Amino acid sequence: MPAARFIEAFRNSLSARAVRDDSLTPFAEALRLSAGTPANTAADDLDHPLMARLDEALRRAQGDPDLISAVTEMAAAGDWFQVYTGEGINAAMADFMLAKVAVGPKGLLIDKSIRAGIFLLAPNFEYPMHDHGALEIYYVHSGTLDIQNGTDSAPRRMSPGQYSVTPSEVPHALWTGDAPVILLFVWTGEVTAPIWWWVQDEDGVWTKTLAKKL
Repeated sequence: MPAARFIEAFRNSLSARAVRDDSLTPFAEALRLSAGTPANTAADDLDHPLMARLDEALRRAQGDPDLISAVTEMAAAGDWFQVYTGEGINAAMADFMLAKVAVGPKGLLIDKSIRAGIFLLAPNFEYPMHDHGALEIYYVHSGTLDIQNGTDSAPRRMSPGQYSVTPSEVPHALWTGDAPVILLFVWTGEVTAPIWWWVQDEDGVWTKTLAKKL
């Protein structure tokens, strides 16, 4: 099953890196312990303009050949969906972020303790400042982007093979470059907690508003 193969390949990649960076251990362990059961749904193709950029993004992938193969196989099997459809986000932004969940409460494999899968982001896309209760890793599979963890920190550039760990409830945002981006992600901890937008007013004061219930 493509979802199971993706989980195994991603777990192996994170486990190998965790020898040098133990911040990756919770994600590798969560993928190891996930025991999802197949969802009783048929795979559907998503009719969305960004899907036309998927093959291009997959061809640009770099890194572990086994992980590249597993991502390509899972990405081709349908079940993509649009993450936001207007929940307090600029409509032009919402239309350029798609996802496919390998394992999770509503994944191809059902498991209420974890979320893991793929994001496909359009070029020149901004994912605004937001937070959630889950501990999260972004792993860049294809393309480049800038990520900011914390409202007062500077963004940093990430390329294929690099990753960013965001603690629970830490606000973060990202911006893609001129090519589509594939991000791999894992959530652990409070995986059903809602997502919140962080909005800064003209005086520089940040406030939180509900973005999406999960």
